[in-house]
Amino acid sequence: MPEAAEVRVVDVAASAESPSTPPAEARERRRLRGGPGAWLAVVVVVSLAVRVVALRHGLPHAYNADEDLHFVPHAARAADGDWYTGYFENPSGLTYLLALVFRAVLPGGDATRLLVEDPTLVFTVARATVVLLGTATVVVVALAGRQAFDRAAGVWAAAFLGLAFLPVFYSHHALNDVPTLLPLAAGLLACLRLHERGGTGTAALAGAAVGLAAGVKYHAAPMTVVIALALGLRVLERRQRPATALRDLAVAAGASVAGLVVLNPFMLLEPGTFWSQFSGQSAQAATAKLGQTGSGWVGYPGTLLWGFGVVPLLLAVAGLVLVWRRDRGRALLLVAFPVLLYLAMASHERWFARWLLPAYPALAVLAGQGAARAAQALRERLPGAGPFAAAALVAVVALAQPVADVVRSDLLLLRTDTRAEALSWLVAPGQGGRIVVEPAVPDSYRRELQQAGWELYPVHRPFQRYEVDLHPELIDGYRSQGWCWVMVNGHQRDRGLAAGLPGAAAYYERLAEESELVLAASPYAPDAAPPGFSYDFSFNYYPPAHHRPGPVVEIHRLDGC
Repeated sequence: MPEAAEVRVVDVAASAESPSTPPAEARERRRLRGGPGAWLAVVVVVSLAVRVVALRHGLPHAYNADEDLHFVPHAARAADGDWYTGYFENPSGLTYLLALVFRAVLPGGDATRLLVEDPTLVFTVARATVVLLGTATVVVVALAGRQAFDRAAGVWAAAFLGLAFLPVFYSHHALNDVPTLLPLAAGLLACLRLHERGGTGTAALAGAAVGLAAGVKYHAAPMTVVIALALGLRVLERRQRPATALRDLAVAAGASVAGLVVLNPFMLLEPGTFWSQFSGQSAQAATAKLGQTGSGWVGYPGTLLWGFGVVPLLLAVAGLVLVWRRDRGRALLLVAFPVLLYLAMASHERWFARWLLPAYPALAVLAGQGAARAAQALRERLPGAGPFAAAALVAVVALAQPVADVVRSDLLLLRTDTRAEALSWLVAPGQGGRIVVEPAVPDSYRRELQQAGWELYPVHRPFQRYEVDLHPELIDGYRSQGWCWVMVNGHQRDRGLAAGLPGAAAYYERLAEESELVLAASPYAPDAAPPGFSYDFSFNYYPPAHHRPGPVVEIHRLDGC
């Protein structure tokens, strides 16, 4: 029995003009059809620009611990030929991509040596790679929006992803959060085409894209459910036979596994090590970090209000309602992965806003539909308003918050980090001695202090134990052994105080009483009230109180030492 012919719902605004269409209206519709391409180009260029600004923030020191420890050093060793990193807490997809880029771009052929001698160059190349991947994702999301709805919705979707605060902020770091979005968006595009057109080749493309996404970040794995959903809907809609749907599902599953393994070959060669680290990472995610408050069930939706934007989120809800009324299958394809990701992530006690980033492409597509229909409705209700005026009004309302947040963040990252200010003071001529440096700066920072003549108090991993083990009597030990200087890092101190550790509170109180504060570097504006500690806001500097990057840094000299 042949499969039923496909019927696609065509948007009225994109349909051809009838012979009775007035010439003026026909010209306007032709302009509308030709305009999205130019506007998409503008969106892509602006999205690239806001990601490139402040690309070298903090360097030569990478203050993000994941960037400094988990990706760039492993990529440098892989570029030098050591492809087995022995590290499986994160997939190796980004590591291998950066390694290939390092081989092609970095001079001398020794990335590991260059990482020590010129870390600014190595980290800049790594971050620039992430910028290009993030910008390419904007284009793919536009294609997904066009596939789901029309060209106008695609342009809006690109704008919402390209200018949202969280995707832009993490495009400034060599982390795997933003690179994951590119194959995820490609997988979403393929799933939409699979649902609409079918085809074994399309199923294979969808599976490969999702496998590659999971090979960059494990959180992308639930997207495989969307492939099965696309094929299942075709069967329910009597557009494909169950047998061929099962065949295509098997092909997609094989392609997904292949994509994952291509980027992570050693997970098969070292299955014991892989499973030990993967399960250990999962166990860590199930426990809250020291000083973390709140619940992911409430926290994750709240992060969308600032990470994605209030109005864009409302438009995504509106877009979902609109498509649900017309095509519930398509609505399910767009909403399934964000819901699955939310359920999986919120069930853990440890949660961070960036862990929900993989949901942003689908949210952007829904918001694009909401914005496109809002502009269309505005144009119909205000006959005197042309298409540009209607779209401009929607853009001002919808993008005001994201653009303001992104511009403020870019300007902030251009300013001197508080940790850099403290380092400049410590390495100035005439300084030196024995110093206790809290474990919230990279190893390169500590090496520079040592090269300047400072002897550093030994602090051992796990660093999360540092605050737990603090007690006021430590200061007597510092003084008796000549550790006369103490550098306090607000990121470290504030998590201990937020956790309510009495030993830590007593330690910092005594330190303040029995020392001279010789330097205090604050990231906050002079007239701003400092916000409380947060594993999101304290590290992405989103609250307007932040004027520059970094934590509060204090340098104390103990009395009588």
